[in-house]
Amino acid sequence: MAQIYHKRGDTFSLTCTWTDSLGAAIDLTGYTVESQVRAVSFVDTLTTTITDVTNGVFTLTATATATADWPVTDSLSSKLFCDIQFTKGTTVTSTETFQIVVVEDITQ
Repeated sequence: MAQIYHKRGDTFSLTCTWTDSLGAAIDLTGYTVESQVRAVSFVDTLTTTITDVTNGVFTLTATATATADWPVTDSLSSKLFCDIQFTKGTTVTSTETFQIVVVEDITQ
């Protein structure tokens, strides 16, 4: 499972490209893109912005204020997991789940 490290209380921004099994970009015309981060008793919805529809590029973001509430990854119950869901009509496709490792911010 892939892991992404993030400092709690910092702005979260992750730019992604949706590709097929051969690595070709998937045109996002007509798709909605959604994503959430979840721990055992925590859920936060990320803002998704399609930035290049024909080349499958989109960005997931969360404000610094939002990530200040993300649980620091220090136990199994505080592990934050995420996936990305693409919907077009009645077809729903989700990515593999990945983990966001949240690290305590030192300078506040």
